[in-house]
Amino acid sequence: MPEPQPRSPYKGLTPYDEDDAPFFFGRDKEIRLITANLFAAPLTLLYCASGIGKTSVLRAGVVYQLRQRDDLLIVVFAAWQSDPVSVLKAAVAEASARVASEGVLLTDFTSLAEYLAACAIQLNRRLMIILDQFEEYFLYHPQDDAFAVEFPKAATQADIPVSFLISIREDSLAKLDRFEGRIPNLFDNYLRIVHLCLEAARAAIEKPIEQYNRLHAAENQQVSIEPALVEAVLDQVKTGQVVLGETGRGVVGIRTGLTPVEERIETPYLQLVMTRLWE
Repeated sequence: MPEPQPRSPYKGLTPYDEDDAPFFFGRDKEIRLITANLFAAPLTLLYCASGIGKTSVLRAGVVYQLRQRDDLLIVVFAAWQSDPVSVLKAAVAEASARVASEGVLLTDFTSLAEYLAACAIQLNRRLMIILDQFEEYFLYHPQDDAFAVEFPKAATQADIPVSFLISIREDSLAKLDRFEGRIPNLFDNYLRIVHLCLEAARAAIEKPIEQYNRLHAAENQQVSIEPALVEAVLDQVKTGQVVLGETGRGVVGIRTGLTPVEERIETPYLQLVMTRLWE
């Protein structure tokens, strides 16, 4: 059967996932920086304001690219509701089983640090663990728990090829103080994602259409977008241009007076506009 055509090369407010990687554009610089930090440091702190798209950058960008390598084991974890230690160990075990026929033996008596070290040694791979939506950990676990004790030990292991990345909303950064005494260098290695610059936003508009044409459209069904429309969209979704009125509808705000280099694009509005235009 022919591969079904995607409904849209844009995602609206839905985060991009690994399956959407061919249509994810505009974040090359951030992907390179995050990837480099994962290799260079045992712990990286990634944060941004809500709605900027850190989950998309991680899953459709960083994780998708890293999974192409056979010397790494990538685990993306965001299941914070129950016991994070046991569920994270189970997620690592599941990922291990996918790359090794026997996987790694999981026991309830092995600490998180010991288990990750055993995985790295037995699989002969570097472990990279993405702790996404970390703000939810504090929501479901308002007091110290086993994870608050075991995670710092795992993140500060010496000479073990294991890297962690904490991905958290900017408004929850202060809650990381729970770990500061247990992870001495918690805030030493951090990255902040901001809204798209004009050049990156232009790529996020144009390149998904190019990819759609390349992958899914017959020669007589090619889709194009006029340059004037691209510029009109960019002009109207700049940071500070779009605000929510009292009725909840988006309206154009006052011009910011920023230079083109300084101007940023409201990422969620860009996706909403392009999804609607495509439809």
